[in-house]
Amino acid sequence: MSELKWHGDEAEKLILEVVMKALRTGAEAILTEAIDAAPVDTGTLRRSGTVTVGKLPDSARIYKAAKSGNEMKDAFPDPIGEKKAVYISFNTPYACRMHEDLGYTPKRGGGPKYLETPFKANKDKVLEYVDKQIRKALKEAP
Repeated sequence: MSELKWHGDEAEKLILEVVMKALRTGAEAILTEAIDAAPVDTGTLRRSGTVTVGKLPDSARIYKAAKSGNEMKDAFPDPIGEKKAVYISFNTPYACRMHEDLGYTPKRGGGPKYLETPFKANKDKVLEYVDKQIRKALKEAP
């Protein structure tokens, strides 16, 4: 008689790891498009865009760094919180207003809905990528 060994816990852990990594990769692709779509005055708004895993970043810290000229999109390679979530954010006091004000005309480039539009255009691609990565990981699992 054969013995059946259950590997559900290991499979769940593997899938969660693969999903979070794939979601982060997808979020980074969306952020790249969103940065290009964001309005430009001084460039601080664009530099404040970032992807984080686990929780939203300290927006005041990000704003200060972006204002001083540091690009923040790659500032958080590791999770910063415990939530199983991936966040794309722009971290200036005016980011929300710039995003929502449909009548705003920037000095150069970009405009309103700079995050929402790339998100909507890419969310299905990201979900397909996540699905593909799960299938690949399960196929390659011992």
